[in-house]
Amino acid sequence: MSLSESPTSVAPRASRAQAGDPEGIRTAVDAARAAQESWAARSVRERVRIMGRLARVLHAHSDRIERTIRAETGKPRPEALAEILVSVDLIRFHGRVAGRVLRGRRAGAGWMLGKSAWVLREPWGVVGSVTAWNYPFILPMDTVTPALLAGNGVVLKPSELTPASAELIPQLCCEAGLTEGLVQVVTGGASTGRALVRSSVDRLVFTGGSDTGRAVMRDAAEGPTPLTLELGGKDAAIVLEDADLERAARGIVFGGFFNAGQTCLSVERVYVDEHVYDAFVAKVTSLVSELRAGETESADVGRLISEEQLHVLQRHVDEALERGARALTGGSASSTRPDVWLPTVLVDVDESMAVVTEESFGPLLPIMRVTGEEEAIRRTNATPYGLFASVWTRDHRRGERVARRVRAGGVSVNDVLSHYGAPGLPVGGVGSSGFGRRRGIEALEEMTRTKTVFVSRLHPTAEPWWFPYTARTERLFEVAIAWRAHGGLKGLAAGARALLARGS
Repeated sequence: MSLSESPTSVAPRASRAQAGDPEGIRTAVDAARAAQESWAARSVRERVRIMGRLARVLHAHSDRIERTIRAETGKPRPEALAEILVSVDLIRFHGRVAGRVLRGRRAGAGWMLGKSAWVLREPWGVVGSVTAWNYPFILPMDTVTPALLAGNGVVLKPSELTPASAELIPQLCCEAGLTEGLVQVVTGGASTGRALVRSSVDRLVFTGGSDTGRAVMRDAAEGPTPLTLELGGKDAAIVLEDADLERAARGIVFGGFFNAGQTCLSVERVYVDEHVYDAFVAKVTSLVSELRAGETESADVGRLISEEQLHVLQRHVDEALERGARALTGGSASSTRPDVWLPTVLVDVDESMAVVTEESFGPLLPIMRVTGEEEAIRRTNATPYGLFASVWTRDHRRGERVARRVRAGGVSVNDVLSHYGAPGLPVGGVGSSGFGRRRGIEALEEMTRTKTVFVSRLHPTAEPWWFPYTARTERLFEVAIAWRAHGGLKGLAAGARALLARGS
C-alpha cells in the first residue's frame, strides 16, 4: 500500500531501507544524518510549522493509515483510529511547547563575578527507535514527533510483525515538506534491531519486553549510546471499599481488554477490598460476558498478534486452573478463530501463579481479594515492574494519597488508559519497566542534549585563582566559602568577617 495511490500525495522517496545487516543499517543512518544537518539548521518555529502540516497530512490519509493498522493487527476500527488521534494530538502539543522547552536558558555564574553562563539544547543527531507491534503507528510517532521538532533525524525499526504502518511515516513526512530522507525505516527481525542498536545512532529509544530491554542495554553500552527504555508492565488496579463499583468495573474491563489486552499499560492485576469483592466480581463478569471477540467490524476485542502470544496466555491460564483458580469467563481460544482469545476473568488466584507475576499481554484479568488499603498497596508494589496503575475510590483525596504510595511511573484515579490521550503527560516506568520518558515535555528534553556556554565579560591578564597559588588565592577561597555558605546579606557579612579574620 503506497501513499502514491492518492492523487494528493507524492511518490515515495528514498526514505526506506530494508536491512538485516550492519551495512544496510549504516546506509540508513548515514542518509538520515545527511538530511538532519539541514533540518537542524531550520529554526524551531519553522520546524513547528512543518510538523503542523504533518498533522494535517495524517488527517488527510487517516483512512489509509487506519486500514493499514487494522490489516496488520486485527484491531477494531475505533482502536486503529485512536492511534491516529493520539499521534495528531501529540504533534500539536509538542508544537505548542517546543519553543519554550528548546530555547536556551541563562544560568548563574555563582561567586565568579563578571561571567555569563548559558545552557543550550541541541539535537543529538540521529535517533534510532526500535518499536513493538502492539501500537504500530503510535509508538513510532511518539519518537518521530519530539525527535524531529528537536532537530534530529530518525531511523525506525518497527516490529517484523507490523512493518507496514511504520513504513507510511516517511512518506507522510515527505508530503508534509520535511527534509527528504530525514526519516528512515529499516525492516527485519532481531538481527536488524541489534544492528541498529550497535550502529552509530546518537540516541536510542526502545519499546518492548524487559528481557530484550536488558539485552539492548548491554549492546548500547558498547557505544555508549544513551537510552530511553519502555519495557513490560504488570499494571494493577486497586478497588477500595468506597469505590463507585459500576464505573470501576466498566473502567477496569476497558483497561484490561482494550487492544485485546496487548498493551503495556493494560490492567493485568486487580486488588479488590473484601467488603465489595463479590459485588465487583459480579459486575465485571457480566460486562465481560457481553464483549464481542473476533476480527469483525462489530468486535470489541480483536485477535492476538501471534501464536507465541497465544501460548503465553494458555500457559498462564492452565497453570492457574491447576492450582485452584476459576475462570468465570473465557479461559481458552475461540473455537472458530484460534487467534482470538476469549476475554477471561480469573478468580481465586494469588502471587504464586505466573498469571499474577508475569506479563500476560492478552485479554486476561485476574481478580484478588484484599483486606483493605494497606494490603492492596503492599501487593501492588510487590513486583519488579512499575509502569502504571489505577486507584478507584469516591474520595479523590484518598485516591491521590494512595497514588503517591504506589510504585509506578504513573497512576490514574477513577480512570484508566485515558492518560495516554493527554499529550502533556510523560509515559514511562520504574524498575523492570524501564527508564526515560516518552510524550510530555520530557520527550522533547530527552531528544536534546544540553550544552553549556560560559563567557567571561571582563578580560584581566589572569583570574585571581589561576597559577601561581599565593596567600591571596587562599584568602579568596575562604571568603567565597563563607559568602556562598550563608547567601544573601548574611553571606556578604560572613565573607567580610572571613576577610577581616584572615587579615588579622
